[in-house]
Amino acid sequence: MPSPGTGSIEALIDNNRLLRAALDVRIGDMRLYELVAATRREVLMVAAEYSGSYRDVHRPSDTADWIARPLIMGGHQPDLFHPGVWLKNAVLSAYARQVNGTAVNLVIDSDRCTQVRVDLPVGTPEEAHLEPLPFDGTAAEMAWEERAIVDHDCFGSFGERAATLLSPLVPDAIVRRWWPLVVERAAESHRLGLAIAQARHILEERFGLETLELPVGELVKLPTVMVFTGWLLAHARPLHEAYNAALAAHRRAARVKGRGRPMPDLTEHRDAVGGWLEVPWWIWSQEDTHRRRVYANTETPGTLILSDLETLRVELPIAPEISPARWIDALSRMEEQGVRLRPRAVITTLLARLLMADVFVHGIGGAAYDTITDGIVRQLIGSDPPRHAVATGTLLLPVEHVFPGIDSADPAAELADVRRTLRDVAYHPERHLPPPAELPAEVRQLVEAKRRWVETVPTPALARRRCHEIRGTNSRLAATAAGFVRNLEARTAVLQRAVKARRILMSRTHPWCFFPEKMLREFLLLETD
Repeated sequence: MPSPGTGSIEALIDNNRLLRAALDVRIGDMRLYELVAATRREVLMVAAEYSGSYRDVHRPSDTADWIARPLIMGGHQPDLFHPGVWLKNAVLSAYARQVNGTAVNLVIDSDRCTQVRVDLPVGTPEEAHLEPLPFDGTAAEMAWEERAIVDHDCFGSFGERAATLLSPLVPDAIVRRWWPLVVERAAESHRLGLAIAQARHILEERFGLETLELPVGELVKLPTVMVFTGWLLAHARPLHEAYNAALAAHRRAARVKGRGRPMPDLTEHRDAVGGWLEVPWWIWSQEDTHRRRVYANTETPGTLILSDLETLRVELPIAPEISPARWIDALSRMEEQGVRLRPRAVITTLLARLLMADVFVHGIGGAAYDTITDGIVRQLIGSDPPRHAVATGTLLLPVEHVFPGIDSADPAAELADVRRTLRDVAYHPERHLPPPAELPAEVRQLVEAKRRWVETVPTPALARRRCHEIRGTNSRLAATAAGFVRNLEARTAVLQRAVKARRILMSRTHPWCFFPEKMLREFLLLETD
């Protein structure tokens, strides 16, 4: 990450450019720095063309100078993420403006569309819950790239439904004014994720952010990216081993137990065809859009066989000795035939950091896993990769004006105190009784009896009886405090609900469109005139 202080992003860019220039590796028939220059050109051109299809884009007239300027990149799935994720886009824009560069946000539409609803907070600090609110009908699980809208009535009415339910907490949530733009973009893009992403990007333009966007589904079709993809696949065995070794190192460093975290190792299989190495991509077809793992067989000279080991099987002329032009042709034909090969998260960031960006900006989650990307690059190339930056933030719903004092309230601390008191009543009930003068004689006798047993030295002969007598006395004394205990237990139930309610109302994970525009502008460090 860049160190604090003025000029840190400039220093990071300079260091990353020096790191990349020192990487002495050939990718196909080009040196890495040659492929980087060609890729940056393609990315900027296609990102400008894509972004310009739905919003205004400024494109410098001097293309060579444009390509030479710093390129700042980030990325996220095209869903309704929280403001802390959105802050990355503001950081991309600010960094690019600071260094006279270009910001490109990757829309990770290769990720799964797992749910089409948001959990909307309703209630009070005493009783609150999350109300599931769909923005489309359910469909089979698939990548965002393939996900069309299935229930246009549900989709079209989401903004109004969400704003109405939110109104007691946030009467001016931006979702009411912004969602019609999502509906408008859906009529053009015909994809749920792209409609959300494009409408957000248009709003960013209105806010003053200067970024380009590019879906991963378009990125992987670039010839230079296909060259790098072909090179990685041609070295399936070293990539497979580097991936698993980097995962193992990450688990050791983070003290993670279990071979399935943060993601499973790549596996190996054998069948009648031969050996299959799992490689870090997803594969699916237009006929069957369910994402599946990809396995590579390299045992036939000059041929790479990719399969999901179920229904899909593709033979490609990809091998170290084959011309990269044939890699591009084969991967392009596969795409034209409706077979999608998309990188997993680690490979996506590897592409961005190694092949394109002068600085890649992660959120906390992505940064935690990018040590795995670092390890893969070191093992495959033998050098350190360019370093990344991290940006995140927290914005809470403005519920203080509705529920004064909620910011400072701490029902969890009160609940802990009540639970400590209940425990103390169980072991020291005499502490919670009225003064001795107000106690019945039999209760005073029990208190005195317990005092004597507590003061008795627990010799081997008396230890068991002493323990039994103290416990029995505690039980009888607790009965006299039953009303006090009932009140505490009732208070516990109330506080448990309050803790849950506060966790819901004060969560940082609510979608950014649930907030007022002014709050969002201030959070993104924009002018609010």
